[in-house]
Amino acid sequence: MMAKKGEPAKAGAVVRSRGRPRTASTGEGGADHAVGREGLIDATIELLKHQPPSAITPVVVARAVGVHPSLIRYYFKNRATLLVAVAERVTERFGKQVELAAEQSDGSPRSRLCARIGALIDLNATFPFFHQLIVSEIATSDDPAAQEMIAKFTNRGQGAYGAILRAGLVDGSFRGMDPGLLYVVVIGMAEFFVSARRQLEVAQGAPIDEEELRAVYKTFVCDLVLNGVTKRD
Repeated sequence: MMAKKGEPAKAGAVVRSRGRPRTASTGEGGADHAVGREGLIDATIELLKHQPPSAITPVVVARAVGVHPSLIRYYFKNRATLLVAVAERVTERFGKQVELAAEQSDGSPRSRLCARIGALIDLNATFPFFHQLIVSEIATSDDPAAQEMIAKFTNRGQGAYGAILRAGLVDGSFRGMDPGLLYVVVIGMAEFFVSARRQLEVAQGAPIDEEELRAVYKTFVCDLVLNGVTKRD
């Protein structure tokens, strides 16, 4: 136990200086974990693949990597800040997926739009609780970091759809459409693949392999959106 300020330390007591807390020891020889900020973010992302964000707490994350919860408080001000860092990392990966898909497309507004739709469906399929993280933890949080993150996330997504739609107007392939509404609708369809997968299988008439079902769903949503935005003569 640490001595109170102004009091001498008791004999045999361990007095720790301020700074990074020691981590839990595991394995032979009691070697300390080398877990830093990036490791904690990665561990939380892994948890998000299998658990709703409401179940992810500093204690749960700490237990998953074998460290003391104080290490999380050292790197992150609070739980909200940790979840914001996780959301930012996942959306960063999403951005890279979109860029890769766009590079593999022909560069037309139609292919760029489908690339973005497909990447978003893949993101939600990989992280089934990502939508819950954004809606229930980030968008409703009073934490300044969360408010900044949701504004950046929304503006970036809406801006991307706006740029694609403008390119389609210029080349004559698209009609005018509100990019904000398109952005929200695509998010809803991407999340639906996760929340109503069983219903999708029932609609198909038989259990379907997840990868196969996802490919069919991406093609359908892309076709649906393109038919909505395509300019008619």
